[in-house]
Order: sequence, then structure tokens, then C-alpha cells
Amino acid sequence: MLMDTVNELVQLLAADGRIDVKSAACMTAAQESGAEGLLALKDVDITAEMVKCIEDTEYPHADFACGILANLSKPKHLCQRVFDRITDGPTKLEGLVYILSQIDYNKKGAKLHLLASFISNFSQLAAGRRQMMDKDGFVLQRLLSFMDYKESKGRRMSIIATVHNCCFEKKYHPWLMGEDVDLVPRLLLPLAGPDTFNEEENDSLPFDLQYLPDDKEREPDPEIRKLLLEALMQLCITRAGREVMRKQNIYLILREHHKWEEDRHCIMLNEDLVNLLIRTEDEIGVEDLSSVEVPPDMARKFVEHDMEFLMTGSSDLNSLTEAMVEELK
Repeated sequence: MLMDTVNELVQLLAADGRIDVKSAACMTAAQESGAEGLLALKDVDITAEMVKCIEDTEYPHADFACGILANLSKPKHLCQRVFDRITDGPTKLEGLVYILSQIDYNKKGAKLHLLASFISNFSQLAAGRRQMMDKDGFVLQRLLSFMDYKESKGRRMSIIATVHNCCFEKKYHPWLMGEDVDLVPRLLLPLAGPDTFNEEENDSLPFDLQYLPDDKEREPDPEIRKLLLEALMQLCITRAGREVMRKQNIYLILREHHKWEEDRHCIMLNEDLVNLLIRTEDEIGVEDLSSVEVPPDMARKFVEHDMEFLMTGSSDLNSLTEAMVEELK
């Protein structure tokens, strides 16, 4: 296995080291056995060394360090080990998010887009999500500014995937939908286009969704749109969440998005969301949808119905490795 000696690792870390070695290390980390080997190195802590490379504003190959960390932390059981090392180290999650939020942080041209993938991996862990949504910190709020980041689809998708995962923490929904985060308009803005509403309709929308310009474009990637819609659906799990969305009159944005949408999966998610919001709470009949038990035979019928609707298909999420190749070009 590559990188099984300290000498080879030194070649990886050297600022003037061979690019092929750095690229090979990134691909080694993409394989679970390779990632296990890198994390098992006894003489060097690969996680700490890669973080040092990322922190160094003069290190020219910081993108490779981001890619290695993103691959090391992709499998959930390895992600926990990497997360524990980050938590115990000098540069914690909050510090990594701060670096990511500084455009042109690296002075040698590294973009650090894959640092977003690394951070996103932590959102698969309950402890990672809790740190991101620590009300005394400013972690999630820093990430939100990149939800509409045009310069990098990879960074944008990673941030939205992180937010999507955080929405599964039901106890944080009041905070996410409240004044401190105000997440619902942020999730809707990428789905909104240059839609025309009358004055009364515009005034009923959250401020950031009012009077959008004629050149406003919707999120072009259907997989990202799917993540946005799934996040909104999670926020609809409770009656309180549904009532917040009704007050914000988000149906207007969803209605226009539905007219424009062509991806079958996104259309289905949009319709599921609208069907919840236009029904009264008496019709829904339950405070918390996650508490509803669906009989197995009914669940199977729902799946079969959805699969029939989706027969035209929509593309799967690109693998992280493929995304990395594009980011490092």
C-alpha cells in the first residue's frame, strides 16, 4: 500500500514534492483499505499533518490535503475516528469552517473546495451535527453563505448536503427555522427563479424571496435541488414547522418551481411537500409525522408507486472521488 512508510509520507507533505505521489495518496485514501492503512500509521498522525497543510496559507498543494481528508472520512466508521482526532486536536471543526469561509485563504492558488466535502462528512455523525448546530458557535451560519456559491458545484453541493443532514435533527428545527438561522428562505432561494408575483403575494414572502431580479437563475443541478427539497420536507415533519412555512407562504415559490422542474424525482418531492402544506392540520391529523407507523404492505405500495413515477429516472449523486478529480483539475 502506498504511504506505508514515513519516508513516503514526507514526499507527500513536501511543498515541492511530486504531484503524482500526492495524487496517488488521494486515490489511496478513496479506497477503504487504503484509508484504514493511512489512519493506522503509528509514526505520523495523517489527520493532523493534513490539517497543518490546509492551515498553512503558503502550502501550494492544500487541495490534495483536503481531498485526502475527505476520502479518509467518507466511510462512517472511519469518519468517527477522524472526527475524534479533529476534536482532540488544536484546529477543531469551527476552525476548519473558518478557513473554508475565507475566500482566497490559500495564497498559492489552492481553492480548498474539497474542505467542504471533508466538513460535510462530519454531518453523517450525530456528534458532528451537534457541533455544527451549537447555538453558542457560528459554524452552520458560516456554511450557509455558500449555498448559492456559483464558482464551485462541489463546494455548493457539499454545503447543501451538510444542511440537509442537519435537518434530520428534529429538536433543532425551532432554531433552524427561527431568527438566528432563518433556514427556510435559504433553502428556497436556489429553487426560485425570475418569478412574477403581485404586490400582495410578494409582501407575503420572506424578505430574501421578494422581488427577485429578472436574471435570477434556479439551481441547475437536479441532485442539489433534490437535497434542498428533502431538507424542506424534513422541516415539515412537525406541525410547528409546517405552520412556519405556511406563514411564509412558500407555496408560491414551490408552485413556480413545479412549473419549471423537469426532473421526475424533484417533481415528486415538490408535490409531496405542497400536498402537506395545503392540507389543514385537522386533515393531517398528527403533530409529528415521524411518529406515524406505516404498515409494511402500505409502505411497499408507496415505494412501488414512487418507482413507477420515477421510471424515467434521475442521475445518482456523483461519487466523491469523481467530484474530487474535477475539483483538482
